[in-house]
Amino acid sequence: MATGRVFLVVLLALAVSFNVSLAKTKICDKGWECKGVYCCNQTISQIFTVDNFEELFSKRNSPVAHAVGFWDYYSFINAAAQFEGIGFGTTGGQLMQQKELAAFFGHVAAETSCGYSVAVGGP
Repeated sequence: MATGRVFLVVLLALAVSFNVSLAKTKICDKGWECKGVYCCNQTISQIFTVDNFEELFSKRNSPVAHAVGFWDYYSFINAAAQFEGIGFGTTGGQLMQQKELAAFFGHVAAETSCGYSVAVGGP
């Protein structure tokens, strides 16, 4: 009977030590704007800050803009959250996240005044 108790105590100690080692590993099970310990990728707001947005789209509210006040950083972050389910800017590691955001903003630039040859501050 004492042998059974010793075996049970040893088994319990092993289980606890195994669970402690598992608690230290990251498991990616969260998505958009995750703040928990299970997040492996950075969030879009960590990769692309308000300052980055202001620098890239500095002319968006100029008098010649067609939609003054429409395009702002917080609107972008909220819109991006709608595509979290398909992994927009939140999967594949930091480099892949940066590439995906760069491709998206490249498309935005090409389709707006940023790609128009006579735009102020344009190419």
